[in-house]
Amino acid sequence: MTVNPTLEAPVAAPARTGAKLGIIDADVHPSMNPAIPGVLRHLPTRWQEYLVHTGLRAGAPGGDRPRHREFASRWDAVPPGGGAPGIDPAFARAQLLDAYDMSAAVLNDIGGFPLSGGMRVPAEFCAAFCSALNTYREEVWFADDPRWYGAINLPYEIPDLAVEEIVRRKEGPDGDRWVQVMLAPDNERGIGHRKYWPVLEACEHYGLPIGFHVLSGRRITPSGPANFYFEEHCDFAGLNFPVIASLVFEGTFDRFPGLKVAMVELGWSWVVPLAWRMDHAYRMMPREVELQRLPSEYIRDHLWFTTQPMEEPENPRWFDDVLALFESSGMADKLMFSSDYPHWDFDEPDSFPLSVRRDHERFGRILGGNASALYGLPLLPGTGYPVGWPRHGHEVPAARVGTSSRGRLTRR
Repeated sequence: MTVNPTLEAPVAAPARTGAKLGIIDADVHPSMNPAIPGVLRHLPTRWQEYLVHTGLRAGAPGGDRPRHREFASRWDAVPPGGGAPGIDPAFARAQLLDAYDMSAAVLNDIGGFPLSGGMRVPAEFCAAFCSALNTYREEVWFADDPRWYGAINLPYEIPDLAVEEIVRRKEGPDGDRWVQVMLAPDNERGIGHRKYWPVLEACEHYGLPIGFHVLSGRRITPSGPANFYFEEHCDFAGLNFPVIASLVFEGTFDRFPGLKVAMVELGWSWVVPLAWRMDHAYRMMPREVELQRLPSEYIRDHLWFTTQPMEEPENPRWFDDVLALFESSGMADKLMFSSDYPHWDFDEPDSFPLSVRRDHERFGRILGGNASALYGLPLLPGTGYPVGWPRHGHEVPAARVGTSSRGRLTRR
């Protein structure tokens, strides 16, 4: 990262022990603008001509809200040659994979969400566009570095075409690089509805987790578009409850016992209270649905979560309490590090409270171990976060001084 010259010079890092904790970033974003020449040229001629006459017509209902920053990204994420943040894989590699010595990173496209939902465009165009996005990802990003992995863009409201795309990618030459499928959390029907069973069955067959990510073109929040950027930013978790309730109470995990779900950039502190509420509701009316286990048990065994945006209470000890509650509920192996690169609220490994960074076993699980187990990605030997520093909150190497999601220095 670029060091702000107005900041005080960082204290030199203490001696390292030589051991490192492997890092896998579970949420990295290529450019949010999917309509770039590299993508469009992979469309069939029919749909290229269609775009000339119609455009994408993929704006969110009610219009988009003002961004906190242009592209909602870090100022220094614009490549030297220009263009949107996340457009240049080599520059992203230098700023992220190399800067933090990562083993792997999962690319989650969200710019195509309005089209993936099949709104305001023909179904065949929606499928062709998702396929073009995936082909571009293979051609440009996968070819750049073997540490880039991807989430498959799907026309998820058209299940038969979505299944075709899953098969195309997993049976293709880059099948092992596709480690997830990407869905928006505001689908036309609850995700447990039988409409989506073919997609869920295909994901279970290939061992592909389903990733739900904030932002889409159908509903910005559960109650309509927000007027302010931070109004929406604080509402993200509102989309979580119906997704999980549908998956559990529709019996999805009984029908597809191998299915895995990742809630990406949707928070994690809310899930334990939700599980309590769902258990209580099920005990009150157990005959309304047919489940083989308590809702909390499905949540514990089938759901994963990412760290960004992280909870940042005024008293750091409260964070420890919230994380301890999460882990003691049986989910210590379900929280995965995510940076949200290149967005403005990017989190680096040093964004974690010192209490977490000092616990090497716990920190190792979060930084890379949990994601490695979910996605089947190797932790490269001798890479990652050096064990033994920072021993004090202010000891952060010069190359890693940045801002946390609340804009503070990441020295804690």
